[in-house]
Amino acid sequence: MCNGKRSIKQKELLPITTQQGTKNSNILDRKKLVIIVIILVLLFIAWIIFKKPSVTLIGDKVEKVSYKSEFIDSGITAKYHGKDITSSVISSNNINTNELGEYKIEYKIPYMFGTYTYIRKAVVVDDMAPEITLEGDEDCKISYGSEYEEPGYKAIDNYDGDITNKVEISKEEIKEDEIHIHYKVTDSSGNTQEKIRRIFYIDNIKPVIELNGSGTVVLNVGEEYKEQGATAKDERDGDLTDKLETSGQVNTNQEGTYTITYKVKDSSDNEAITTREVLVGQIGKSAMNVGTPGMVYLTFDDGPSTSITPRILDILKEKNVKATFFILDYGEETEHLVKRAVEEGHTIAIHSKSHDYSVCYSSPESYLDGLEYMKDKIKKSTGIETKIIRFPGGSSNTVSRKYSPGVMSTLARETLQRGYRYYDWNVSSGDAGGAHTSDEVYNNVTSGLKQDRSNIVLMHDFSGNTKTMDALSAIIDFARSNGYSFDRITEKTPMVTQSVQN
Repeated sequence: MCNGKRSIKQKELLPITTQQGTKNSNILDRKKLVIIVIILVLLFIAWIIFKKPSVTLIGDKVEKVSYKSEFIDSGITAKYHGKDITSSVISSNNINTNELGEYKIEYKIPYMFGTYTYIRKAVVVDDMAPEITLEGDEDCKISYGSEYEEPGYKAIDNYDGDITNKVEISKEEIKEDEIHIHYKVTDSSGNTQEKIRRIFYIDNIKPVIELNGSGTVVLNVGEEYKEQGATAKDERDGDLTDKLETSGQVNTNQEGTYTITYKVKDSSDNEAITTREVLVGQIGKSAMNVGTPGMVYLTFDDGPSTSITPRILDILKEKNVKATFFILDYGEETEHLVKRAVEEGHTIAIHSKSHDYSVCYSSPESYLDGLEYMKDKIKKSTGIETKIIRFPGGSSNTVSRKYSPGVMSTLARETLQRGYRYYDWNVSSGDAGGAHTSDEVYNNVTSGLKQDRSNIVLMHDFSGNTKTMDALSAIIDFARSNGYSFDRITEKTPMVTQSVQN
């Protein structure tokens, strides 16, 4: 009985305990929920309070700025809680584009509880290549077989300055007649520049014909002419002697001037022509009315002088007239005048080493030795080899008889055989004798000019000859106004000669 009652009480107490536990559990869960909510609210508030603006870079992360260029900030965009606040951003930097190196750009972004600073890196760099400037043409045409001569170049860098000494040059053969010259330079920052000059080889040079023997052959009537021939060479084709064409005939039974012509073409159709003059029975005879009608050749003997020659050259330059100077031996004080005459386009010809008749005409050898001396000296001074001469006193002088009978007949023949050409005159100014004033010089020249021939005018530029200097401008003006032209004597000018009297 007792055991049964106790069992009933225990059963009655069990539901009460279970209900109470459930109630406590629910209370506990609600507390946890509240705590979680509070934490979340606090976190949300903290996020609102402490959240920084978001930044988006425009351009690269690291700003690259070219040396010595204007810095332009690429900028950023900024948002705060979804709102665009870019317009509030304030930027600053310490960038000096004149100095290579690293710098920083600061962006100040104001927001609810202060200012947020964002820093971007910037680098000033030398990213500009040097500039190569080629002197002369970039496309060059030179004669086939010629050596290429570098016209020059410069390399300037915006940072390093002049780096011409760092230029590397290389040659590239494209084909037989074309090469490329490569110019390459790298500055201290590794920037490289390259340029190309194109060289084209063209064959525009005539072959060279060289006569065997003299260019002038002198024969007496009835004397046999022996053809000595010639050789021909071309810079590209080599020896062309076997392709030479020779034409012309010499009648040694008849007095006259005959021409033998030598002609050859290379593979590029460049043609060369040269001639040999054969004089039969003409040596020492008068030939006064020859040459181009209306042409005037002003010639000046016995210079150079320090007082007259410079003024003569000034007048000729002012009037744009070329002339011929038959000069004597000269020293250092007048050598520059010889050079000047050549530089200004005049002909420098040989008179003699000395005008002293007793010296130059003492024998044929004396004159010929002086002639070779003057030829070599002029070439050394000017680089030009002249073969144009005038005998002191002219080929017709008789004073030479006193010192060497027959010397002029010998010299007339021998100088021609040696390839020289001698010129007398057919108009005399008289300034070395009969004329005493500039008016007399003027009248002598202007009255002697003729339109039906070439006119070789004898004048002098020795020291003190002011009358010729004073008359020269008026002589030129007269000739021009009357239809005459002016030229200088060359080896192609027909020889005006007088009759040899000794």
